[in-house]
Amino acid sequence: MSITTKHADYEKHISTWNKLDDVCEGQEVIKAKRETYLAKPSLFTSKNDPHGKLRYGEYLLRAIFPGVTSRTMASHIGLAFGKTPVFQRPDDLEYLERNADGSGRSIYQCAQRATRLISRNYRCGLYVDFPNIGPSKNKQEEKNTGAFPMIHIIPAANIEDWDHIIVGNQKKLSFVKLFETVMVRKEFSVEKQEQYRILTLEPTDSGFVYTVEVQTKNDKGEWASSRKFTPTDYNGNPWDYIPFTFCGAIDNSDEIGTAPLYELATMELSYYTSTADVEESAFIVGQPTLCFPNITPEQYAMVKESGASVGSRSGFPTDAKMVQAEKNGLAYERMQDKWNQMKELGARLIEVGSANKTATQADNDSSIQHSVLSLVVANVSEAFTNALRWCAKFATANHDLKFNELSFTIAQDFNKPKYDPVRSKLIYEACLAGELPMYVWYHYEQTGTFPEDKWEDIIKKIEKRDDGGMDTEDD
Repeated sequence: MSITTKHADYEKHISTWNKLDDVCEGQEVIKAKRETYLAKPSLFTSKNDPHGKLRYGEYLLRAIFPGVTSRTMASHIGLAFGKTPVFQRPDDLEYLERNADGSGRSIYQCAQRATRLISRNYRCGLYVDFPNIGPSKNKQEEKNTGAFPMIHIIPAANIEDWDHIIVGNQKKLSFVKLFETVMVRKEFSVEKQEQYRILTLEPTDSGFVYTVEVQTKNDKGEWASSRKFTPTDYNGNPWDYIPFTFCGAIDNSDEIGTAPLYELATMELSYYTSTADVEESAFIVGQPTLCFPNITPEQYAMVKESGASVGSRSGFPTDAKMVQAEKNGLAYERMQDKWNQMKELGARLIEVGSANKTATQADNDSSIQHSVLSLVVANVSEAFTNALRWCAKFATANHDLKFNELSFTIAQDFNKPKYDPVRSKLIYEACLAGELPMYVWYHYEQTGTFPEDKWEDIIKKIEKRDDGGMDTEDD
């Protein structure tokens, strides 16, 4: 098999990923694809335009692609990152706040990028690497080499192949093939060079060892290995797993489902076609048409030769009248229906649904349900926390850190209920009656939500208040 061979699931979904990418890129990209997204009606051909190119050009020009999908995605990113994610880390990983992927993106921007890619294509990949250098003698030598572990966000279209093995009772990632494009400058021009990065878990006598191989095209245009190396951790030991994880809309496995924005993007493309038809219809029949009910052959020849104009500066050889087509709002009404459906689909992505959490995401609170967007950011948080542990394994002697020492958590309370003055009054009355601590009402006034205390803690605060103490939130 050739190195360019792709995974069966990749072949199945790549066209959908490309379509969603085009929709999110906006009107210029969609219109540049012409008949890919806006079919040419067969009636556009004529004697003077046998292929219908001229009329199709006008048809395409009048079509409107509103960019609902891209704006919806942008607004959802704003909701998810309205609060700065909580980033717990040791001092050795402080640089990730400024440059997490080697391209100048902070870890917060990388998380936003991952969320966008998942919304478009259902999934992306997180890959942590470290320069292939020898072990350093001290911290200052490490800083001098400028070698830092980086978190790379890989689009779904660049993860062309993957595989797993079963070790004991565990399914371990054993092979990942990444397609990469490297920009090479030659004086005043820039050329693109394609390469493959192959991450492999190779069996050895002492277990499995993680290796990285880069393949490029040689002078004959054939794919060949340009370099291969075995990454080691901070202590110089090889890895027994691949520091790569899939990050998806439902979970962080290699399974591929329907992208959150798929239905909205499909509806927007349908709306795009409807606008073209409505505008075409309005252009053809929207203006009054000059009509000659009674005309002689001589008058017809005269009009045919010189034309007939409408206006005070022109005259007609006979009586004429204006004909106006009757209004037909069916196409327009259908277009409006699609617009309303798009707004509803966008709203559904942030409504609380019935999607399940993983054990880590649930955090002993299985009663909470996820919206589509909150589940995405929960998966992103979990994937980035894993990536941080791989960074720590590359950069620090001790990477066995607790969650409160090393983690990345995106807030998921953007779908909280709105403030209700009637509910606020009821809470206040319950507090005055001694059935709730007073701070519960204060918390609701400030945030529109109830505090996350357990009922046992509420009882203790009420008892403390009854004994003359303060029932503050931090008790």
